[in-house]
Amino acid sequence: MTLPEASRCFQISIEELQFYEKNGLLKGRKTKGGGKDYLEADLQYIGKFHFLQTAGMDADSLKQFVRLLERGADTWEEQIRILRKFRFGLLEAIHGKQQELDQVDYLIHEIKEQGNPKGYLYAKRQ
Repeated sequence: MTLPEASRCFQISIEELQFYEKNGLLKGRKTKGGGKDYLEADLQYIGKFHFLQTAGMDADSLKQFVRLLERGADTWEEQIRILRKFRFGLLEAIHGKQQELDQVDYLIHEIKEQGNPKGYLYAKRQ
């Protein structure tokens, strides 16, 4: 399968597939015509790459995770460790955003308490 075929099949941009290839996550075989051909085994983890990258996993962690996937089932504990570490980072980001949201909600509450019916964050100029 070529990159354009894989792009259509998995609905992932060619640029993203090229990123995976450039970072050693996707390996193909050179064809006689100078292009590359990707076997089903080469492409079986693309959905996982895409999800983890979209969620914000850095390239080094993604590479480490993929190497473990390639090594097989005996690495499941290490795979889970990497995913839990990533999950913890996502939770930290969510908590940070929640604090920011709470601050905005507090400002909205303050304005309402002051009786500003339009909810302006600034006083009208006279």
